[in-house]
Order: sequence, then C-alpha cells, then structure tokens
Amino acid sequence: MPGWRHHILPIVKRFAADSRGNFLMITAIALPALVMGALGAVDLSSVINDRVKMQAVADFAALNAAKQLALDTSDATATRAKSMAEEQLSQVATRWSLTYDAQVIEDGKAVQVTVTGKRPSYFHDMLPKGGWTSKVTAVAEIEGLTPLCVLGSGNSTDGLLGLGATPDVITMKNTAHLTASTCLVQSNNAIQVQNSSGIEAKAVQSVGDASGSIAPEPMTGAAAIKDPFDALNTTPPGLCTQLNIILLPGQPLKKGVHCGVIVVPPNTTLKLEPGEHYFTLGAFLVGGNAKLVGTDVVLIFDSLSFFSFTDQSDIELEGRKSGPFAGFVIATTKANAKTFTISTSAARKLLGVVYIPSGLLDIHGNNSVGADSAWTVIVAKTISISGGANLVVNSGYTLPNTPPVPTGVGTSGATSTVKLIK
Repeated sequence: MPGWRHHILPIVKRFAADSRGNFLMITAIALPALVMGALGAVDLSSVINDRVKMQAVADFAALNAAKQLALDTSDATATRAKSMAEEQLSQVATRWSLTYDAQVIEDGKAVQVTVTGKRPSYFHDMLPKGGWTSKVTAVAEIEGLTPLCVLGSGNSTDGLLGLGATPDVITMKNTAHLTASTCLVQSNNAIQVQNSSGIEAKAVQSVGDASGSIAPEPMTGAAAIKDPFDALNTTPPGLCTQLNIILLPGQPLKKGVHCGVIVVPPNTTLKLEPGEHYFTLGAFLVGGNAKLVGTDVVLIFDSLSFFSFTDQSDIELEGRKSGPFAGFVIATTKANAKTFTISTSAARKLLGVVYIPSGLLDIHGNNSVGADSAWTVIVAKTISISGGANLVVNSGYTLPNTPPVPTGVGTSGATSTVKLIK
C-alpha cells in the first residue's frame, strides 16, 4: 500500500496542478450545456419571430374584414378573414400546427381573429415541456364610414359585353385619373391602372387583383357588392311618344319615349323638360359645340339605344328629384350591353347616379367629367377611363337643392374605416 501511494499521488497532484488539464475537463463537462443553451436560444428566437408574424397577420385579417362590416355582417365576412389568415401564414404552418378562428362580434361592429399554434421543441419537447404553444388575437372595429360612389359591378363570371372574356372591371390607361377623394371605389372583379394613370380615393377595394398607381393602397379579396339597383324597373312605359325627332331651335325636348336617332346640331342648345326621357331604337348624339342641359331629369336607354357625348359639347344634367327615378340622371335597361361614350371636354355636370348595369362606360379624351357636380355615383358593369380624362366624383350628398341619394349608394352604401382595439 505505501508503494501504491508513493507512485499514484504525485501523478494526481501534477494533473490537478496542470491548468491545461483543468480547462479541458471544464470544457468537456460544460460543452453539452453550452450546446443545449445555443440550440435553445435559436429555437426561442424562431418561436418569437413566428409569433410576431402570427400577430401581424391576425391584425391584418381583422382590419380588412372589419372594413366590410358596413356591407356584410354575415359569417361570410368572418370566413374571408379566416381564409386570409391561413393564406398569409402558409409558411409558418410548415413549422407549426395552426388552428384559426374568426367571428363577427359586438352586434356586427367588430371582427375578432384568433390564431392558435403548437410546435415541438428541441430535446423531445423537454424545453419547454410538451413543446411550444402560442395564441394571438386581434379585434378590429368600425370607426367611421366611407360612402360608396363608384362600383364596377361586373364580376368574374361575367363576359366582357357578352364576348366571353373576363374583364378588369375598372381599367385606367394613358394619363387618365379617377378622383374620388371622399368616397369608396369598388370593383367586383379587378382593377388595372396602366401607364401614368391613377386612382385617388378615400378607399379602394377589389374582389380580385388591383395593380398600378392607386392611393391609398387598395384592399384586395374584398366582398362583392351586389348591384344596389337590381330591382329598378327601366322598361319604357309604352310606345313612342316622339318618332324621328326634329329639334327646333329654342324648343325644349318634352319628356316621354323618344324613338330613333337624335342628333343635337353643333352650336345649338337642347334643353330637356323635367321628367323621364326614354330613348329607344336609336342613339342620342351630342357633339360639336352643342349644349345639353336639364334639371330634374333622367335619361333612360333601352337595349338598342346608347348615348355619345363628344367633341366640345357642354353637358349639364341634374337628376330627378322625385318619383321612382329620384336621384338618377342616366340609366339603362339590364339587357343593354352597349358602350356609352363621354369624350367631350365639357361634361362637367352629371349630378346624380349614372347606372349602366350591363354595359361599358367609356370616358376618354382630355376632359374633366363631373367636376361641377355636387355629387355623382357611377354604377356600371365595366368602367374604362383613358387618354387625359379625369373623372371627378364628388360626394356632397347633403348639399341643398340636390337630388336625393338612392338607397344602396352614398352614405347608405358605405364601407367602414376601422381601427384595432386589441
């Protein structure tokens, strides 16, 4: 025994005194803990980043859904919010098992979106025990309302003027502009803004895609807005009251059913008598330096008729103030798929609703349309603005001595401005 101690103890003392041996021993003991800590930090960082993404997507989905509450408080709005969250979190879902919930709450005044996730952690779910869990919630509520003033009512199942193509319901080209600074522009399909054209509005929404210079940033994936005037009866009340009209200088055009082509001669003024003016089996052409004026009037076109306002013609029309067409200034039948053209440089007053449910409203040239109107509402299947035209859509719905705004547009067709409350 004494000999064993004599040989072994010096070796132990030398090893204990060797700093290099201590470092290696400490490193060998600590290395697993250091590796575990580093891996845990990486895992925790990934979890934090994913949770931030979940919250941002929940906020975004809730805000976008809340904007639609003025139009749709049904479960469909919640379903769209849920689908939007699922789409935006598709990459996160490769790491997490996610469940989604969305509800319309507070009697239709708010939307709540919740995303719940679970994912395994390193070390067989030991850190933390059972793996990671995360739950984020966002609630957005209506703060104010934006009136509806432009609706491209065509949808993805409609053919372009019956030709079988799927249109961009609102199209802008060249240097054209659509200015609707206090109200909503909505397309039930897509919006395409090309070249140097642009849309400036209080809000812009599209069921499909929206591209180009649009301010503010448009909301895509919006709920479609049903034609607010689908039940409007635009059928002429009877046979022609006037056929192949010859316009006499200084004589107003009496209300009634006008048949055949009507041409307003250059450098003349045509005044419309107050009331309903039906146009059937023909065209209404205003060009040159002609002037068309009318107060408390509505122009209604059957399936075979159209209007064309061109050249330097001066258009000053104010819609009906009473009766079944109160608030309308131009309307067509549902079967009318024709093109209605405004290319004059002086169509500055179209006070009321322009309703073309199955046709194309084509505004082009270097003109400012509607700028002198207290308010204008456009509801057309397809809207095209090109050249240097500028469609100005005002929303002075409560100004005195103006036609009443029909239900379904203006403030009664408003969409929501919203805020996050959670």
